[in-house]
Amino acid sequence: MQMTAAQTCGKWIAVVLGSFLCAGMVLAQPNVEIEARPAIQAPLADQSLLLDVIRYNGSYITVGERGHVLRSDDGQTWTQAEKVPVNSTLTRATSADRRLWAVGHDSAIISSMDGGNTWFIQHYDPSAEEPLLDVLFLDANTGFAVGAYGRLMSTTDGGQNWTTDYIGDLLEAENIDWQAIAEAEGYESIDLLDRGCYESIECHLNEILQIDEERLMIAAERGYGYRSFDAGQSWESFRFPYPGSMFGLLPKSGCIVAFGLRGHIQRSCDFGDSWDVLVTDGDQTLMGGTVGRNDEIILVGSGATRIAIDQNLNINTTFDRLGSDYAAVLESESGNLILVGEDGVRYE
Repeated sequence: MQMTAAQTCGKWIAVVLGSFLCAGMVLAQPNVEIEARPAIQAPLADQSLLLDVIRYNGSYITVGERGHVLRSDDGQTWTQAEKVPVNSTLTRATSADRRLWAVGHDSAIISSMDGGNTWFIQHYDPSAEEPLLDVLFLDANTGFAVGAYGRLMSTTDGGQNWTTDYIGDLLEAENIDWQAIAEAEGYESIDLLDRGCYESIECHLNEILQIDEERLMIAAERGYGYRSFDAGQSWESFRFPYPGSMFGLLPKSGCIVAFGLRGHIQRSCDFGDSWDVLVTDGDQTLMGGTVGRNDEIILVGSGATRIAIDQNLNINTTFDRLGSDYAAVLESESGNLILVGEDGVRYE
């Protein structure tokens, strides 16, 4: 039986994804009746749970629990944002043009126009049962936020207004060989196949990646994925070789690298039509990744796991099962690594 991400990855994954795995003034959405509580200035915010780190206009932005947003010019010294209107856990951040966005629990979407020092709410709904797990903007106007139970939100006006859909409502095609899957899993008939969350089209959407102007891909739960050939207007489902959750996607030299549960890594150079499995030494769940300046893929995860994959697909893995859990990684301008996770931010 497949373990849940919370069971496999440790305590901080449960915080990231929220309780669904275990069973400020509102400006842009005047119909929201519950006022958000702002993040509190915390002297040790850089040592708290942090879940994403991005590069922005020569500086770095990291986000995490309790609405913490921090900014750094060098990756070593971090300053907490002066005004963040939510204290919800923030899971991911992104930028487009000269704007920043972050998403998280309580269906929170916040944005900044001054480099991450002050933020305002674009969407907030603490009654929502679907935490938002990733955000992507194709340009300053067109954006997507994805999350639990197939939630897919979109905007065409820079986030002033968001439309909430679910991936099942946008599916127009299926690229899954159920017969081959049934045979591989030892079922005599596809009617006996356990499709899991796909049966109700409620798989958690963990990350969304832009490949080019038209093609997008989503890594989801239970080995499922979704791809779009028309910039997110419609979607097609597919399956990864490994039937466990994929938590991240990286573009690399015309290919896509997917990574996730129990250290599984898969690579496709035909936009998901076929996948190669990259075998590693460890089995720790991978949660974050980046492509370094030397075109080397760097992946991180639970148990202080770090995986380096060079251009020839040679893989070097290090981990410490008693070590800190990492959620994201970024290479600084100086070539050092900025790692964020359950113990905050590290620079080395």
